[in-house]
Amino acid sequence: MRRITRKKIKGLFTNAYEKYYNTISLNKNLLISGSAGFLSSIIVAHYVAEFSTNFLLNSAITVITGFLTYKVIFAILFHIDNKRNYTKRLTGKINFPELRRILIKMIFASTIFDTVNNITRFLLIIQLLEIGYSAIMAATLSSLVASILSYAVINLVVKYIHLFTKKI
Repeated sequence: MRRITRKKIKGLFTNAYEKYYNTISLNKNLLISGSAGFLSSIIVAHYVAEFSTNFLLNSAITVITGFLTYKVIFAILFHIDNKRNYTKRLTGKINFPELRRILIKMIFASTIFDTVNNITRFLLIIQLLEIGYSAIMAATLSSLVASILSYAVINLVVKYIHLFTKKI
């Protein structure tokens, strides 16, 4: 029987991390920004429920608040992690054709992610509020379900469109 050493195992993890660094970074950014959006939407859902019994209004304001919070934080984190991909190393100037390529693909992937996430959250919040869930519970459950679905979709889309490779 062959013995696997710690060095070999560490090498396997290092190689996998380097190979999938961009995907890991994207998912990290989605998770951080999504968590911030989730927290902001929970707070808003609670306060809107205090002042209104309109389920449609609560759902819309909750989803919009979470979306705006997530979008701003994600854009900042994505830029920080990926600026090396569209900045020329020697001069530090922006490589506009490469930035354009990344932006077009990211906007496409992000649009699909946002559509799946927001429609799922919006419809689930309304349904959960109608069957008697509290605003916080409805926002929490809908966010979890929508996140799982949209994370799966964006990872498939990013792989399919080759976001982090130069294939066009």
